[in-house]
Amino acid sequence: MIKKIINILSKPHLIPHKIINFIRFNKLKKEYDFKRFEEKQNNKFNELGLDRKKGISNLNELKKQNAIFNRSMSSEHEVLFSSISLLKKNETLNILEIGTYDGVNSYLLSLLFNNSKIKTIDLESKDYEFQNSYNREKDYNNFITQRNEMIKKSQNIFFKEQNSLSLINSKEKYDLIWVDGSHGYPTACIDIINSLNLINDNGIILCDDVYIDKPKNQDRTYSSIATFETITALKKEKLINFHLVYKRLEKNNNCDPKKRKFIAVLNKNFS
Repeated sequence: MIKKIINILSKPHLIPHKIINFIRFNKLKKEYDFKRFEEKQNNKFNELGLDRKKGISNLNELKKQNAIFNRSMSSEHEVLFSSISLLKKNETLNILEIGTYDGVNSYLLSLLFNNSKIKTIDLESKDYEFQNSYNREKDYNNFITQRNEMIKKSQNIFFKEQNSLSLINSKEKYDLIWVDGSHGYPTACIDIINSLNLINDNGIILCDDVYIDKPKNQDRTYSSIATFETITALKKEKLINFHLVYKRLEKNNNCDPKKRKFIAVLNKNFS
C-alpha cells in the first residue's frame, strides 16, 4: 500500500485523474445490484441448458472436502464446470486444459469428471515467459514443486510441458476444452482456432478472462480484447456460436463495465 501511494505521489499530474476514477468506482459499487446480476447469470446458464444453482450446490460439496478450492482465484468458471459435469455425469469425456498454472483447476476437473481423462498443458518450465509471469519468479522452484504435487493427486490428470501453439499438429479430439493460456495476440487467437479443430462436433470450448471493452493496459499475457475480437469474427462468418457469462459477480469485480470480465462458451455452428 505504501509503495502504491509513493508511486502515485511521484506522478502528481495523474492525481486528479486517479481521484476522479476513485470517486467513479465507489459510486458504481454503491449502485451495484448483486441480485439483478445473479438473476442475469442464472438466465445465461439456462440458455446453455445448465442449472447454475445445482452447479453451485455440487461445487460446495466438493469445497467442503477440499479446502484448496476455497481461494481468491475461484470464479464462475468453477460453477460452469460443475454444472456441465451434472449435465454429462454419465459420460466419459476427453478434456483439454490449456494453461495448467498451479494445477488446482486440473484437480477440480478430475473430481468433477472423475471418469474422464484430463490432459493439461503449460509452457516448458525453462521458458522465460513461464518463469517471469504470474509472480512465479518470486519462488519459482517451490511453485513447480507444489504444482506437480497437486497434479499427482489424481490418476486421470495427464500433464505435459508444451507450448499450446504446437496443438496445430495434434490429431486428438476432445469433448471439453478450457482455454486459459496467454490472453493476448497472437496466442489467444491461435488457441481458439486450434481448439475448434480439436473439439468434437458436440463439444464445448470455454475461454477465460474475456474483455469486451479494450483494457486500459492491454498486453499479451494478462489483459486483452483478443479473445472477444476473435470469437466475434468467427461468429460473424457463422462458424461458431458463443455465449458470455460473468466471470465474477462480486461488486468489486463486476460493477465497472469497463473492467468487467466474462467467460466465453463456444460451440461449432452447423446452420
